[in-house]
Amino acid sequence: MSPLIQETLEELYRFITILADNRLYSWLILSNKYEYDYEVLAPLAMTKVPPSPIPQLPALPTKDELPSEKWVSLVLTQLSLLAKAKKPTNSLNLSIFEQKEKEINLLESINQQIKAAKEQVDLTEAVLNLKSALGLADTDEQAELLPQTETILQFESNLSQSQARFDEIDREIEASFNQNLPRESATYFTTDDIEQADERLYRNLKEITRLLGRELIDNQPQFTTLLETTEPNPTLEDYENLIDPLEIKPATLNNFQQDKVFAYMQVASPNPVMLKQIEKFDSRLPITNEQYQTIVPQDSLEAALQEGRLYLADYSKLGTLTNGNFGGIQKYIYDPVALFAVPPDKHPDQNLLSIAIRCQHTVGDIFTPLDGDSWMAAKTVLQMADSNYHELISHLAQTHLFIEPFVLATNRCFTDQNHQVRRLLKPHLEGTILINYGAHNRLLAPKGAVDSLLSATIGSNTQLAIKEAQSHLANFNDVAFPRTLEKRGVNNSKQLPIYPYRDDGKKIWDAITQWVQEYLGLFYFSDQSVETDSQLQKWASELRSKGHCNIGEAGDGQIKTLDYLIEAISTIIFTASVQHAAVNFPQSGLMSYAPAFPLGCYSPAPTSSQQDQDFMELLPPLERAELQIQVLYLLGSVYYTKLGDYSGSHFQNTQVKNVLDKFKLKLTEIENTILQEDSQRLVSYRYLLPSKIPQSINI
Repeated sequence: MSPLIQETLEELYRFITILADNRLYSWLILSNKYEYDYEVLAPLAMTKVPPSPIPQLPALPTKDELPSEKWVSLVLTQLSLLAKAKKPTNSLNLSIFEQKEKEINLLESINQQIKAAKEQVDLTEAVLNLKSALGLADTDEQAELLPQTETILQFESNLSQSQARFDEIDREIEASFNQNLPRESATYFTTDDIEQADERLYRNLKEITRLLGRELIDNQPQFTTLLETTEPNPTLEDYENLIDPLEIKPATLNNFQQDKVFAYMQVASPNPVMLKQIEKFDSRLPITNEQYQTIVPQDSLEAALQEGRLYLADYSKLGTLTNGNFGGIQKYIYDPVALFAVPPDKHPDQNLLSIAIRCQHTVGDIFTPLDGDSWMAAKTVLQMADSNYHELISHLAQTHLFIEPFVLATNRCFTDQNHQVRRLLKPHLEGTILINYGAHNRLLAPKGAVDSLLSATIGSNTQLAIKEAQSHLANFNDVAFPRTLEKRGVNNSKQLPIYPYRDDGKKIWDAITQWVQEYLGLFYFSDQSVETDSQLQKWASELRSKGHCNIGEAGDGQIKTLDYLIEAISTIIFTASVQHAAVNFPQSGLMSYAPAFPLGCYSPAPTSSQQDQDFMELLPPLERAELQIQVLYLLGSVYYTKLGDYSGSHFQNTQVKNVLDKFKLKLTEIENTILQEDSQRLVSYRYLLPSKIPQSINI
């Protein structure tokens, strides 16, 4: 099992244990011992939490930024599904497989029950159901826990690796707590200051975590051993067998080699932000008109250019990265460029077509669909680059790290807890600091998942992500969704008729903008009322001075008009919800299958169109393909909160509630429209269904 799963369980256990102890929780959180400070960010938003005053305890963000118990419950449910799906049956008995399917279905239904829980009692009941499904009895806190069914691995009398580790964490927290907690802290807070923890709920969550540790940690080969025991020359069937136990069926599992599906991934994939319309031919792709007409009959290269039907996908930003080497296995990173075209109007199929690829930015031959096996190798190189660009830039830099300064400034500058902008933004910022902290300390750590899976070194990966986050913040006024489409020249549906990411995103952008406009209109009646709002101006000023975000009409940290404020707030909300959903959740539904979306390239890219290269040589070893499944399944499967579904007590103003009801109704209409349109798409793209979009970046 990968270190990510083990460390996720250990961090969850620490997190649950700390929150379950009201004394420790109140001291660490309510006393503001963990105030965030821009000075600890190095150099910008790559989260570095201040050192904990309690040795060996993880530093936690402020109370408002902690994910709720529902978030923890959902993560544990997903890990339970992973454990159940991966558990070998060692039997050809059909009834065993049927039983396993029933157990998976039960866990999935519990997952839905947790998502639907509105009250604490509902969540506690769902967690009890999860315990029961895993074979854990509902016992008293001191009772010895034993599995109830033979479907769960039986506990042995001796302590397992995971049990011992969790016991060690318990002792560590208790010792640190007793040693470091000031005596006066016991009376520092009144009972009104502290939201009492549900002891039964937290006890159950701790028990589930321990069981999953037994399932997922103790009964798996060590990660380092896996990397050293790679099987030579795996087949596509070998990669498919990795997918099958999880019952994840990526939409590209059986058709990723088709040219039309490859091209479609530019408009409806985990990274649908690369296409840029070109107005002149690119010297890096000197394709001839004869070649083009062979690929697109009854068309010409010049006509396609003049009619705005040629598009480029340029991965040159990856050129700063350095080839990685992990576990003694060499990896290769490339910065390809590719040309795509929309067929002319008379063509019956208006889906995008792939025309040419250059695997290395300015080196090597041009590959086209006319080049046989080497064309498939070139497509694989481009998909590898696309996956790396997605994870480092589109996902990490432009959503996770981009949003972090807004979390900090919102907490620090709005001294009035009920300020209208703070109240609107808070649900869209929940959990982001904690998940970024986890990414920094786990995924992006040396020898972590990113280091092992992506093609470049962890150092160059991190530098690129920080640089691109800085760039995105510095260009804040170009980040609004419609502006990004216009800047890339992909906003014209007549020139580029099939673009699900654009079309679904525009519908939701318009709904968010209308909601923000009507909401803010209840509090600001003129541009002057915006300009004289001292807390708002302090917020914008700090974003500029400390977050290096060029916010404001002139990018100077001053907001002068209501129209600008509406667009700025809409941009933050859209990025934290819709844009993050667009780049996060396809990780599970599409990217988990390594041949379709390889995160690493394991042999040199072809440089000659005459070179006969099997694309399979470029793919990762099976063990890393399995790690890719584990990581992306977890990151792309946890849905916590839903766009527009604010808690019942969040907005008390009747006028606000009326406006919010309109927003929710609009989202429902958009959902129905997307479902109708999706039935006609080449490959299903449902990642921007409003019901599948969380409010914030919390996973």
